[in-house]
Amino acid sequence: MDALASRLYAAVKSFWRSLETDICKEMQDFLTGPQLFMLHYIHSQQKCNLTQVADRLEVKPSAVTVMVDRLEKAGYVVRSQDPADRRVILVEATLRGEEVLSQAVQKRDQCIREHLSRLEPDEVRIVTELCEKMIGLQQDK
Repeated sequence: MDALASRLYAAVKSFWRSLETDICKEMQDFLTGPQLFMLHYIHSQQKCNLTQVADRLEVKPSAVTVMVDRLEKAGYVVRSQDPADRRVILVEATLRGEEVLSQAVQKRDQCIREHLSRLEPDEVRIVTELCEKMIGLQQDK
């Protein structure tokens, strides 16, 4: 079982690294990998404060501030004050940020389709269902 766990880990890690490399290569004119991850998180939250972003990225708030500065300068996010507490700064994705994020998602999906094209349709369904089962995500059929 340990050998299989190691093989699975190596395969998943390699697969993920391949996706990240392809996506980052495609998006290098727009965003770095960490910036893309941050923009995705901000978009998923709609509006969030910088402390939430720092917690999610597991970095110090000062590091987030620098990254948000770059995203804001590129026009991908905007900052605003929290109406409930003016000391708190909120950040949200702009339309331009959502567009670049959409491009990244399209590239990700394209890369996944390329990997899945090596499998038979039944194998695609099985590997998907097994991955969902391992993480506890059950799909209604």
